[in-house]
Amino acid sequence: MDVHGHRTWHLNIRRNRRVRRVAIALAIVSIGVLGAVPQAAAQTIDEAPAAASCLPKVDDYTADGPFDFVTDDADNAKMWIPQGLPAGCRVPIIHLANGTGARCSMYGETLEHFASHGFVAACYDDTDTGQGTQAIEAIQTVIAKYPDIVDTRYGFTGHSQGGGGAILGVYRAEQQWGTAATYAGFGIEPAHGFGDSPSNWASLYAEIQSPVSMFNGSRDGLVSEDWVRRGYDALSGSVEKAWYEGVGAGHMTPIPNSYASEMGLAWFRWQLLSDPDACQYFNGMPDSSTWNLQETANLSPCS
Repeated sequence: MDVHGHRTWHLNIRRNRRVRRVAIALAIVSIGVLGAVPQAAAQTIDEAPAAASCLPKVDDYTADGPFDFVTDDADNAKMWIPQGLPAGCRVPIIHLANGTGARCSMYGETLEHFASHGFVAACYDDTDTGQGTQAIEAIQTVIAKYPDIVDTRYGFTGHSQGGGGAILGVYRAEQQWGTAATYAGFGIEPAHGFGDSPSNWASLYAEIQSPVSMFNGSRDGLVSEDWVRRGYDALSGSVEKAWYEGVGAGHMTPIPNSYASEMGLAWFRWQLLSDPDACQYFNGMPDSSTWNLQETANLSPCS
């Protein structure tokens, strides 16, 4: 199921800006065995509270944002770095986990969308991402290379097997960094428990304390509505969670990048930037022709 075509990764630049490659040594911390809680000393991160958002408001969640970006890579971590951020601005990192057999280039539209709106976007270029461990390694890589522009707000998204891996990325981040950071998850047609996912995925979902959203595609012939529901139901009954349906979204042809870009931007701006306008937009999405509301629970008010 869900085996996508392979495309060779290449550096690119939008709006004719020159790509700047950074070459520095990295100290990447290896991820522990499944379910193990890493020691507190496993990685040093800035534990200071995140500053108020310095990113401009969004008028159109489906359109590109105001920032140019460059691409960079280190080992298997691909990065999209916004340019021209306000002086002293520190922004969240959003990691996208590939679907089964897919490469980061398949999701370039969504990753570029996030970067154009000022987020640092990352993707660990692996074709089996169900464990959720690659997201942690990619975020550690970004922190090591760009410590002056990122803060301790981390978003986890992914498609199909990677959608389940994204949600497990939230679990692993909570175990890794605890209350020193802020997290949110977003599953794009998530195939919970598929591929490389651990057999106890549902019990790990139940331990997540951070907000999680997801959507199924109304024309998805691979990951069914019921399959997506199983993951939604596995989350704790007390956690903030949302489940939508993308009207007309299939699974692979094309990959639903436009759905992921719109819903993901609204969700991460709300949950990571405390943006009340994004909250209102997210909650109003089912009023459009693109989205149906499936179910929500415990969502915070827009304030």
